[in-house]
Amino acid sequence: MSEITVQEAKEIIAQEIENLARRNKEPEWMTRIRNKALEAFERAPHRDPIISEEELLQFIAKPEIEGLPDHIESLDDLPPEMKALLDRLGISEVEQKYIAGLAVQTDTGVIYNQFLQEWAKKGLIVLPMEEAVRRYPDVVKKHFLQMFQADESKLTAYHTAVWNGGIFLYVKEGLKVPFPLHLFFLIQESALAQAPHIIIIAEPNSEFHLIEGCTAPVLVKHSLHLDMTEAYIGDGARAQLTVLQNWPEYVHTRPMTRARIGKGARFINTTVGLGTGRSNIANPKYWVDENGYVELNGIILGQKDWYVDLGGEMYLRGRGAAGINASKAVIMDESTVITRGVIRAEAPKTKGHISCDALLMSDRAVMETYPGLVSRVDDAELSHEAAIGKIREEELFYLMSRGLSEEKATQLIVKGFLEPMLKDIPMEFLVEIRKIIELAVSGGM
Repeated sequence: MSEITVQEAKEIIAQEIENLARRNKEPEWMTRIRNKALEAFERAPHRDPIISEEELLQFIAKPEIEGLPDHIESLDDLPPEMKALLDRLGISEVEQKYIAGLAVQTDTGVIYNQFLQEWAKKGLIVLPMEEAVRRYPDVVKKHFLQMFQADESKLTAYHTAVWNGGIFLYVKEGLKVPFPLHLFFLIQESALAQAPHIIIIAEPNSEFHLIEGCTAPVLVKHSLHLDMTEAYIGDGARAQLTVLQNWPEYVHTRPMTRARIGKGARFINTTVGLGTGRSNIANPKYWVDENGYVELNGIILGQKDWYVDLGGEMYLRGRGAAGINASKAVIMDESTVITRGVIRAEAPKTKGHISCDALLMSDRAVMETYPGLVSRVDDAELSHEAAIGKIREEELFYLMSRGLSEEKATQLIVKGFLEPMLKDIPMEFLVEIRKIIELAVSGGM
């Protein structure tokens, strides 16, 4: 990748905005949002601890991948290497026949998108974000960038200027989707910025589970996954978002997620980071109304010299609102994991808990945790706990005395440590996750 100046990068981004608007037949209001974000980039603060402003500008979003077909009827039409990647993510042939929807985004293009017509008629709408902007402009305009400000950071400004791809998910009031929906992001090119925008709208008393998978071939270097998710969970709705990450070490990931949880609604957000590269969860926020509930689960496997920074800020703003922010990390080699969590109790009878557990597998591994509890009422119940340590020798000795090798005993302890947080992962994915954990602990990755 050749070096470019800041001014050259800005000119390329401006041209990319024009290309996106023309190719996507974008309405003027969306193009205006992009151009305002590009203007905001210069004055927006830069808070990323890893990527400099100059490096950020190098990640120029590209519209498509050469050599991919324009239209795909089934998974058999995918390029062999891409189908192999999906198989490694755990999507079995049997499951592919039963799930009603599957969307795959490779770099910046959604290339496979199939949904049963009967579910669309029932009120399940899943569209590429570009198509949703054209078909449902009023709905998208009402929800697009309503939880973010383009000028709050260089990351949000950059994403807003060049967002490309992503999914619009709408679940009609009262509709309960009985199968998981799947969304996959694959980066196949170095020096690429993949910036999908995801809008989730769960109407009152609806239910769904969205599984997002992220990966890239091991040869991809110095790429950026900069997704933004805005979730609107209506009163009484039940929503799950599970993110499975298996990025190579040179991929920078900057997920930005924010959600509004309505009265009596539940939102469970689980992130499984088996390959996290250089990851920094960019200022996630969750607003919880009366008797609403939010649960953030972070499962991190740190290897090599990876750097992972994750957390979330909850605002318990309705009476009886509750939230849990829990993380478990297995940290190996010279990797660093930092967890941050803030819970703000702003209404009576609210409850919140932060927990962080970590296994250090190396003397050079680093774990830092920064919990924050803020109460503006006198009857809130807020708590936090943390436990950081190594595998106890007596546990290892006991398992080895039962005939296990040290490697197998270590694998068993690590899997047992992480297992409680994996309870809601579908079995097809769970098998693959366990395989990756075994390989990592044994040094096979």
